[in-house]
Amino acid sequence: MSAATARPTEAELAGFRDRVKAHIAEHAPPFEAREGHRAPVTAEQEARLRTWFASLFDAGFVGGDWPVEYGGRADHHPLHDRIVSEEILRARAPRPVDQVNLAAHVLLHFGSDEQKSALLPRIRSSEHVWCQLLSEPDAGSDIAAVRCKGTRQPDGSWVIDGQKTWITDGHWADMGLALVRTDPSSSRHHGLSAFVVPLTAPGIEVRPIRTINEAIEVNEVFFDGVTLAADSLIGEPGQGWSIIMAGLDFERFGIGGNVILLELLIDDLVTVARHGRIDGMPALQHEDIRHQVAELAVEVEVAKAFIDDHVERMVAGAEQTGDGSIAKLSFAETYHRVSAYGAQLSAMVCTVADPDVAQAKQRLKECWLWSRAYTVSGGSSEMMRNILAKRRLLLPTR
Repeated sequence: MSAATARPTEAELAGFRDRVKAHIAEHAPPFEAREGHRAPVTAEQEARLRTWFASLFDAGFVGGDWPVEYGGRADHHPLHDRIVSEEILRARAPRPVDQVNLAAHVLLHFGSDEQKSALLPRIRSSEHVWCQLLSEPDAGSDIAAVRCKGTRQPDGSWVIDGQKTWITDGHWADMGLALVRTDPSSSRHHGLSAFVVPLTAPGIEVRPIRTINEAIEVNEVFFDGVTLAADSLIGEPGQGWSIIMAGLDFERFGIGGNVILLELLIDDLVTVARHGRIDGMPALQHEDIRHQVAELAVEVEVAKAFIDDHVERMVAGAEQTGDGSIAKLSFAETYHRVSAYGAQLSAMVCTVADPDVAQAKQRLKECWLWSRAYTVSGGSSEMMRNILAKRRLLLPTR
């Protein structure tokens, strides 16, 4: 990514925030983002999402940290990314597809010049939406157990066979970033390679999975003798583990950076607690409910404080090992606790004839149904704790 410029002044950051808000007001699609319902359900929605994402790249609000020669901004600063993320979330506008950011990060750091020239412009125009082809039936968060195999052919091409599962956005993605075992004698994180995969390649079958909230967000993807050209390989054979881990570390902080979602959850929770009634009085007047809401609000502030502190360390070039895992773990677990209690409280209070309350209750329910996905995607909470134990605390391993 491009080197950071000098830290902008508060006035410059305020001006940038105003430009982001104005862009969102003018270009965001006319529908609210919903947790667990992020994928388009109609051709019109998909077209609007692609146009919206492309507009963010065109304005330099997304991809500003790329090298200038690939469309980045010379005046980019990491605080700009934070502002863009915050304002998109606060406007409840659709967020750019996470997997696109991961793919761009991998291509910029490990891709060949030819791959960058061919693929990066299509990301910026949103001609290409990407998915991650990592998890498998027996290799979920433990992706070192990948068995999907790639066999090199005499002409340098590769034939891929196997299955991937829980593939977010796979049903409307154009391209995939795949982790494949290319050394049949290898085990664990050895002998893995990373590939660029066109989802339209012959031999690929995508089967959508309907989630508990009656949406299609994730999919199974099957490879049956799929031939990939030699230039589909990213980096060198056997380099896949380090490539994907570098990308996931980037993604994990991105998930934690969605901490504004926690503030929105608390807002909805307080709306329900203030206006919903239990035993004839507002729920928030009950001491136990008031205490629980306060405790959850404190958890949100703790998560936000870590993210704020990490951003400052990142700006200063003083990041610490495991920061991304802490951010991801803190966000995911807090999100689940707040949304779970919010859904429970929504079911307890008497119905109030107020559209704002009804909308808050619906959002809390949808967030709760989707919350476990956050504790698994990008590495489960258990895996995050293992990473922190090994890398941050340097605890002995067996």
